[in-house]
Amino acid sequence: MKFFSSNFRNSLPLKPNAFPAIFALLLVFCLSLNSGQAQQKSRKQLEREKKENLRKIEQTREILQEVKKEKKASISQLQALKQQALLKEKTIGNIRDELGILDSDISHLQTEEEKLAYTLALLKKEYSAMVYAASKAGKQQILLYLLASESVNHFFNRIQQLRHYADERRNQEKQIRNLSLKLNQQKLKLAEAKEVKEVLLGQEKKEKQQIEILKDDQKKVVNQLSAKEKELKSRIEKHRIALRKLENLIASLVKKEIRKSRSGGKSDGNETSASSSEMYLTPEGKIISNSFAGNRGRLSWPVQSGFISSGFGRHEHPVLKKVYVDNLGVDISTRPHEKVRAVFEGVVGLVGSVPGMDGQIVLIRHGNFFTVYSGIKNIRVSAGEKVKLNQTIGEVKSGPDGNVLQFQVWKNDKRLNPQSWLANQ
Repeated sequence: MKFFSSNFRNSLPLKPNAFPAIFALLLVFCLSLNSGQAQQKSRKQLEREKKENLRKIEQTREILQEVKKEKKASISQLQALKQQALLKEKTIGNIRDELGILDSDISHLQTEEEKLAYTLALLKKEYSAMVYAASKAGKQQILLYLLASESVNHFFNRIQQLRHYADERRNQEKQIRNLSLKLNQQKLKLAEAKEVKEVLLGQEKKEKQQIEILKDDQKKVVNQLSAKEKELKSRIEKHRIALRKLENLIASLVKKEIRKSRSGGKSDGNETSASSSEMYLTPEGKIISNSFAGNRGRLSWPVQSGFISSGFGRHEHPVLKKVYVDNLGVDISTRPHEKVRAVFEGVVGLVGSVPGMDGQIVLIRHGNFFTVYSGIKNIRVSAGEKVKLNQTIGEVKSGPDGNVLQFQVWKNDKRLNPQSWLANQ
């Protein structure tokens, strides 16, 4: 009888370390599922970048369509094509970032699927051993196992062991069902991730094809403009002269404003030669000036839609080789009749025009900062008038290079790069 009882006990597949090992595997699996959440922020960031890029692409497409209506090659058309290609390159970069995250997800899902399959196989093996042992023992052997108890306490201990054995069987049945379900879900997620990857690869291919088309269009425009080299050089020279006049006008006006502010302000008797080039600010002027300075990189754009087609300073002409142009600010290509808005609150210091410049000029003072808007029509403000943030001051005037607004930023009598002051559009 004791031999039988010992044999029956040994047939039970309840090993002390078996279930803890299985549960440890399950715990590792559950923790690894949460590790994918670390990439959630970058995925959200990519989604925001994608939406913003699509918005810019749509804006540029609208501007390009308007330029094409002129049915002649222009610098504005060339810059719009370049901008569209640049945005498409950013789209491809965004797609590649998404693919990087997706590849990581797929690798993670494959690893978890393998872990699940291994854990499930282990559970099934343990469960099969338990079922086999139970069927081999039979009710009669179980009864004899209980009757072979050496005492009443021993008898009840064996009953508890058998109950625990039955509970473990039911628990394993539940674990097997849950793991089977999770394994199927994991396989579905993996299949979906692979499908998304295929879609992204298709999008990347499409974007590359569109970039090639845009580059071909750029070459055509450059060839057409190159054939008009003399005309282009003549326009560049006229524009250079007009810009010099504009710069002199603004510099003269700024110096006048500085002298006016200092003659009307209170001097502390300790003025230096450097102070003569700086505005004397009233308490209100200091507040506005400090507020303007604090919004560096966050200033509202002077137009609702558009892109910078020509940057600040000296750079090579987009068509003519070894020909350089100077820009007092930035040129912003936009749509026809686009409203021009004040980028910050201030006082209008000038409304006028310069021979050779397309459209009119508006200068607004913001403490010891000045913003200049050139190439506008239908002016809606006058000198001395206070303006609010985003108040309409006029409309963009169409010129030979399209619908372009030149925007400048000055601090006292020094020109600044407007691109570093405007918010990311």
